Amino acid sequence: MCTRDGPVICDRVDLGDSAPVLGNRFTLEARFYFDGGRYGRGQLMGSESNRAPAISFHNHGKEIRYGFYTDGAVAGNRGKAINLNTQKAWHHVATTFDGTNYKLFLDGEEIDSTTAFQGLTPPDTEPVRIIGKKPWVGKIDEVRMWSVARTQSQIQANMNNTLADNETGLVAYYPMDVNNNWEIIDKTDNENHAKITNAEILSRYFSDNSSCTNGPDGTTSCPYPTIRSALDNVTSGDHVYIRQGRYTELLNIRLFNVDQNKGQDLEDAFLKEEEKIVIEAYENEEVIIDGTVALNDNSSNWQQYSHQLDNGTTINIYRTVINFDNITREIMKPVDNITQVFVNGRYMIPAMPMNFKNPTDNTTGNPKNPEPGTVWAGIGRSPFLYPADDSKTWGADADPAFGNHDWYMPAKLEHLDNPEEWAFDSANKTLYLYASDNYTPSSNNVRVRVRERVLNFRSAYNFEFKNIDFFAGSIHLEGSSYWTIENSKFSFSADMGIQGNGVNYGTNMTIRNSIFEYINDAHSWSQWKSMYSTLENVLFRYNDWFTGSCWSPSAGKNFRGDGWSDGVNAPVTNYQRGDNHWRYVTIENSFTCGIGPGMGSVVEHSRIENLYDGADSSGIQMPSIQTQFSTLRYNWIINAPGLNGLRFDSRCGGTNGDINNLVTIGNNRGMRLKGDFHDVYHVTTYDNRRQDLSLPTYKYCGPDLENPSDGQTSELGNKNSNLKNSMVAGSLECSSQDCWAEGNDPMTTHDGEFNPAFDFPQLDSVGIWFGRLLSLKKNKSTPFANPHFELADPYIQQRNLPDSRLIEIYGEVAWDDPRQSYDFRPKKGSYLIDRGVIIPGINDGKDEKDEKVFLETKKPASHLIKNPRADTEGCTIINHPQSYSGQNRKYVGAAPDIGAYEYGDTVYWIPGFRYPYPSVPIPNDNASDVPIDYSLVWNYPYKKDYSNTEATVTVSGPGVSRTVVYQYPNNVHFQTFEPGGTYNWSVTVDGVSGGNWSFKVSEKVYPMNDRSVDITDKKSLMPYQIKNLEVSNNKISFLRFDIPSSITSSHKIKLNLVVDGESTIKDSALDFDGTNDYVVANGVTSSLNSSTGLPFTVSAWANPDTTSKQAIFAFNKSGSNLNLLFYALDGSTKKFYHSDPNNPKTESTNTFEPGQWHHIALVVDSSGNGKLFVNGGQEATWSNGNNSSVNRFSIGQEWDGTKKASDFFDGKIDEVAIWNVALSTADVIALYNSGNGIKASVNSGNYDNSGDLIGYWKFNDAPGDQVVHDSSPERRTAPEACHCPPPLIPTVFHLPRRSRLPSPVSRRAIAIAAP
Repeated sequence: MCTRDGPVICDRVDLGDSAPVLGNRFTLEARFYFDGGRYGRGQLMGSESNRAPAISFHNHGKEIRYGFYTDGAVAGNRGKAINLNTQKAWHHVATTFDGTNYKLFLDGEEIDSTTAFQGLTPPDTEPVRIIGKKPWVGKIDEVRMWSVARTQSQIQANMNNTLADNETGLVAYYPMDVNNNWEIIDKTDNENHAKITNAEILSRYFSDNSSCTNGPDGTTSCPYPTIRSALDNVTSGDHVYIRQGRYTELLNIRLFNVDQNKGQDLEDAFLKEEEKIVIEAYENEEVIIDGTVALNDNSSNWQQYSHQLDNGTTINIYRTVINFDNITREIMKPVDNITQVFVNGRYMIPAMPMNFKNPTDNTTGNPKNPEPGTVWAGIGRSPFLYPADDSKTWGADADPAFGNHDWYMPAKLEHLDNPEEWAFDSANKTLYLYASDNYTPSSNNVRVRVRERVLNFRSAYNFEFKNIDFFAGSIHLEGSSYWTIENSKFSFSADMGIQGNGVNYGTNMTIRNSIFEYINDAHSWSQWKSMYSTLENVLFRYNDWFTGSCWSPSAGKNFRGDGWSDGVNAPVTNYQRGDNHWRYVTIENSFTCGIGPGMGSVVEHSRIENLYDGADSSGIQMPSIQTQFSTLRYNWIINAPGLNGLRFDSRCGGTNGDINNLVTIGNNRGMRLKGDFHDVYHVTTYDNRRQDLSLPTYKYCGPDLENPSDGQTSELGNKNSNLKNSMVAGSLECSSQDCWAEGNDPMTTHDGEFNPAFDFPQLDSVGIWFGRLLSLKKNKSTPFANPHFELADPYIQQRNLPDSRLIEIYGEVAWDDPRQSYDFRPKKGSYLIDRGVIIPGINDGKDEKDEKVFLETKKPASHLIKNPRADTEGCTIINHPQSYSGQNRKYVGAAPDIGAYEYGDTVYWIPGFRYPYPSVPIPNDNASDVPIDYSLVWNYPYKKDYSNTEATVTVSGPGVSRTVVYQYPNNVHFQTFEPGGTYNWSVTVDGVSGGNWSFKVSEKVYPMNDRSVDITDKKSLMPYQIKNLEVSNNKISFLRFDIPSSITSSHKIKLNLVVDGESTIKDSALDFDGTNDYVVANGVTSSLNSSTGLPFTVSAWANPDTTSKQAIFAFNKSGSNLNLLFYALDGSTKKFYHSDPNNPKTESTNTFEPGQWHHIALVVDSSGNGKLFVNGGQEATWSNGNNSSVNRFSIGQEWDGTKKASDFFDGKIDEVAIWNVALSTADVIALYNSGNGIKASVNSGNYDNSGDLIGYWKFNDAPGDQVVHDSSPERRTAPEACHCPPPLIPTVFHLPRRSRLPSPVSRRAIAIAAP
C-alpha cells in the first residue's frame, strides 16, 4: 500500500538489479489476498516502468490484466479477464507465455489467453523486480518466477503447496520467509534476497489445540491468536471479543465491509449504515493495542554507567544494548530505532536541553500561574515543527518566550542530566536511562515504542471499536464511514516527530465516551473532509507540551461541493454540508488551542479550560465558511489567556452563527464575532484581557463572502446581528442595532471598543448588562460594575494568580481556598434577575415545532441568509433543533434573566466530559462560607440514554436530614441551612455514588441589595455597585435582607456595618474627571524666590481612580515644565513620580494602589536637593533640582510644551498646601498623622511652619462654585484659570487601608449566632 500522509511512500518488495530478466518463455505465479484500495487497483508484480511481464488488478478486483511492453507490443495488446470476484479471499494467480500463447490462470483454471504477444520477447533491460506496486493493497505469498512455460496441470499440482528449492526452471522463489537481515529469502540458488519497504510479514498461525485440526476459527475453543487474523475472517455483523492483554500489531486494512457495487469512487460515496463489525474487549478485561514492545528478552541486561555532564559532574545512569533483531521478529517489520520509552508504564522524557517535571504528572498550576519546573511554565517550541533555520525560535536572537536555546534533537546523550530522561545512540543501538527512585529499569519492566500507527484503515466501513486502550500508537482512517469508537482511551498517540490521530474523508465518524491524553506535538484528533461526525463525552487533557503549535481537536472542510478554493474565505456554489456534533467535550490543561468544529456544526455542553498556548486562534475557532449555520450553546471557555475565547474569524467574516448560553472568562478576548446575521443570546463574559464581546463592523465582505478586488472588506458587519440577555464586563464593541437607541446609527457613531454614546436605557431594554456603563466616573473608567458581585459564586480570574502577586495587589492572599467556583447563576437580589427579554425557541421552553420558531433546514448556499432582524419581529430562526427534549428551558419568574443562567431554575447545566459517576459538586467539596440559603448542584454521570434516569440526593447536618429523588435533567437541590453548620451530602445515580461531599455554612447573611439614594435626584435609579453607603443631608441608605427560613426567633442577630470614615458636611474634596478638570493658582508663585523658585514644599492628599498617567500638581514657567508630581507616569506602574528639567523621572520605591487616599509631600531645599514622601515615608531623593523663573502652579493637570493643559488627574485631591521653605521629615510626618483635615495654617506638635504657608486649599467650597478659596495666611487671590470639578461631599478621610477584594463579599452583613 501507499501512504499519503507526507511524501508518497509505498509498501513494496524491491528485488533489485539482480531480479530475474525473463525471456520468451516464462511463468509468473503467486498467492494473493486483494483488499482493493482507494482506486481499487494495484500491481501484484512487475517493474517500475511496467515494461517487464506483470500481473495487475483493476476495478476493485473485478479485472486482472497481464502482459509486457516492447517496441512491438503496445498497451492495447495487454490481456485481461473481467467480471471476476477476487476480493477478501486467498487466491492463486499465474500467467504463462510459450512464445505464442499468453495465458492467465485463476485458482488453477485458465480464464483468459491471447496471442497478441506472439514472437515477442520482454525487454532484456527490464527485470521483474517489484512485488506489490501502484498501490497494491493486500497480502502476497508464494511468489514464483520460472524461465519455462508451466502447464496447467503443473500449476494445479503445487499452487497450494510449498516448493522444493531445486525445481527445474525456477529462477526466483519467495515464500515470504525472512532472514536475520530482515530480507525475504529467495530459496533458489540465485539467493536474490530482497529488502522490504514499509511492509510487514504476516505469520501463518496454527493452533496448538489438538481439536483445532483446521486452525483457528474464532470460537472459544479455537480463538484467533491476533486481532489481525480475526479481521481477515470477519464479515458484516460479526462481533469480535478480545481477551485481556497487549497486542503489539498493526491493524492495516483496506476496502473492508463495503459492497463495491455501490460506487466506483468509494471515497465520496455516501454509503448507508449497515450492520457493524464490532471489535470489543472481553467484559471486565483490559485490552491494549500497543505500539510498544517489551525489552524482556534483551541480549544485554541493564548496566549502571557513569555519565559525565558538561559541568564535570558525574551521575549514575543505566544503559542497555537493544536487540533489534528480536524486536523485528516480534513485530514482523524491520526496526532500528525507538521513539518512546516507558518504565512500569510510566512515560520517560526524551533528553532535551531544558529540564522539567514529568509532564504526565498532574499540574498544580494554571496558565496565569504555571507550575515552575514543568512544561506548563514553558519549554519553547517544537524542534520538529520549527526548523533549525528559524531565527525567531532558535539562537541568540530568538524570542525569549521560546526558551533562548539553540535548535536541538531530543533523546541525545549530551542532554541527559535529569531523572526520568532517556537517550538513544543509534550507532551502537544503546539506550541510556537516568532512573528515578521509583522507576528503575529491569529485565521485565521497560517498553519501547517501535510503531508510529497501530491502526490504519482505508475505505473500511461500518466498524465499531469498544473498550480498547490505544497505547503509544496513533490511528488513521482514510475514506472510511460509519465508524464508532466507544469507551476507549488514546494515550501517548504522538510525540515529537510522530503523527497523531486522524480521519481523512468519509462520513459518520463517532467518538463516544473516550479519553485522549498525553499526546504531544501533533493533533490528538483531527478530521479533514469528514462529514456528519459526532464527538460525544470526550476528554482531551494534558496534550501537547510546546508553545506556538496550537494542535487542537478539529474537523475541517466537512462538506462536498464545487467552486471551493481555500476552504476558509472563498464561496461555494454547489455543495452538501455535513454538520458535525460536539457534545460533552472537555479540553483542559493542555498547550493546545480549543475546538475547530467544522462548517455548520454544533458545539454544546462543552468545556474548554486552562489552555496554555498563545496563538492567533481560539477556544472555539470558526473561520468564515465554518461560521455559517453553526450553533454554539451551553459552553464554558475559561482561562485561555493567550487565545480568544470564541471567534468567528477570517478576513471575510461569515454569517448566521447562533450562540446562546455561553460563558467565556479569563481569555485574551472573550468573543470576537466578525460577519453579520449572528444571533447572540444569554452570554456571560468578563475578566478577559482585551475585549469581552466584539461584534465589529470590519472584515466583512457581505453574505456571499466574496473579496473585493482591492482586498478590502466591502460591507459593514453585524448591523443585522442580534445581541440580547447578555452580561458584559468592561469592553463591548457592538455594531448590532440592539446596542443603539432608535435614530442612532452605529455605523457612524461607533468608533472603538467602547463608545460613551452607549445608552443604558437602550441596552437595558434588550437585556444587556454592561458593567462599564455602570461606572460612577464621568468617562466610564474603572472602577465600574463588576460581574463578580452579581453572580452567586463565580469563577474569578485573579484567583488564579500566584500568592506573590495577590500580596502585591491586596496586601495578603485574598482567598483561603485557591480552588475556583463555578456558580454563574445570578445571586439573590441581583439586577440580572427578570431583566431579559423573551426569545422564542431559546428561553421560552418551546422548540422548532412552535409557530414562532423556524428551523433552517434548507441546504445552505451563498444567497440563503436569514432575514435581517428576523429575531426581533417576534420569531426566531435557529440553525439546529434541540438535541433532546427540554434542552430549551423556560425562564423562571416574570421574565428571563440576563446572562447564561436562570435564577431559581431546577436545572443548572454543567458542560464538559461526564464521568462514570456523579461529579462536579457545587459548592466544592470542603467549601466554607456557603450561604445559609443555597442550592446544591451536581453533574450526572454519562449515559447514552437518560430515559428514566434518577438521582438520589442525601443531605445531613444541623437541622437537615433529607433524601430526595430527582428525575434527569433536574440537578438542583434547594435547601436552607443552620448558620455555622457543617453538612454532608451525596448523590447516587444507577447505584453509583459520587462519594461523600461536605461544606461549612457561613454565619452571616448579606443584603440582597443596598443603595445610597440622593432624594433630590428625580432621575431613574441606576443599578450601580457602590462601595460605601453614604448618609448625609440629602442621602439616605437602604439595606434589603431576605432572612432564610432556617433562621428563627431563637437565633441572635447582629447587624454588622463597617464604618469607612466620617466627616461633617462642610469638609469635602474635589473629584477630577481625568478629562478637563483642573485648578490653576499662579499667584502663589510670587511668594517664591524670584530667581531660583527655591526652596518650597507642596503637600496634598490624593486618591487616584486609575493607573493612567496623571498629574497631581505642577510648577511651570512659560513654555516649559519645572517641578511636577505624577501618578502612574508610564501608564501602568502604581508609583508616584517627581520630574524636573534635571531629574526627568524620580519614582517612589513602593507602589500605591488606586482607589485609596495617599498623603504626598514634595520637599526641595535652596540647593535643589529634593525628597518625595508618601504616607509619611521617604520614597525618593534627588539633587540639582530646578524651579527657576516659575510663574505657574496648577492642580490636577500640567502644561505641555505648547502651553496646553494635559495629563489630567482622574480621582480626588484635597488639602493642597504650599510653603516657601523646605519642611523637615518630622513636619511631613506630623502633617500625615493629622489625617482628616491637616490644619496646615495652625502650628501643632512637631509642626511649626504655618507662618511659611503661602497657599492652602481645603476645597470645602459650595457646589457649583468656580472659585476655590485660599486658607493660607497670605490669602492669595482666586484661581486665574479654572475648569473646577464639583466637590465630593463628604470627604471620607482615613489612613490608607487595603482596598476591597474582588470577590462577591459585601462589607455589610448580618452576623447570626446559634441560639
